[in-house]
Amino acid sequence: MDGQALDILYQAASVWNELTEYSYALTYGYKKQLYTVNLTFSLEDFPHLAGFQYLRDLSLPRYNPRKTADRILDHKITFEQIIKSEQYENLVKPRLEALTRLKDIIEKDFSFFSYMPRMYPFTTMVKADYLISSHLDTTNFVFIIKAGSDGAAKCDYLCCSAFIKGDRDYECNQRTRTILKKERLHISSQESKILYDRLTLTDNTNSSDSSDNA
Repeated sequence: MDGQALDILYQAASVWNELTEYSYALTYGYKKQLYTVNLTFSLEDFPHLAGFQYLRDLSLPRYNPRKTADRILDHKITFEQIIKSEQYENLVKPRLEALTRLKDIIEKDFSFFSYMPRMYPFTTMVKADYLISSHLDTTNFVFIIKAGSDGAAKCDYLCCSAFIKGDRDYECNQRTRTILKKERLHISSQESKILYDRLTLTDNTNSSDSSDNA
């Protein structure tokens, strides 16, 4: 292995650690109304998203879930350890590969859907509200998000699953929602950056049309 260049465990932890500093406001329109999904990332969710539940055949140090990413970045949990698991290739690696690209994907183009598992021709146990699907670099990445469970408002969501698409087509029979605005907020500084904005463009176009017709 060429140092950390091929250490996708370290990369995934690093990306997730950075994402916890931000929230993303995804605004879409449906039936002439605007809805905003505020997407945040919790350190506590990292072990599950990284597939640690599939590493039961390994003797890894036990840590508070919120500390797992830090322990990876401190090299107390290493890629060399987890790659020895029988489940690594099929169940862990696809999740780590998705996590390493997560920030890049969210800030670029993706397809956004209302998540309706009852419409699938297959059975899935994943419970969620929305689906993000990205075809970045010819690889399809799937990210599924659900409402927070801590009594937060319905617009507050967490990433609950992330993986590279396998044989199942998670876009199948799902209802597309068009993202009209995407904003990134740095939580501690409250500095925001507009990543995409069709709402302002539409408003300006309508204003121009009105002026031209006046």
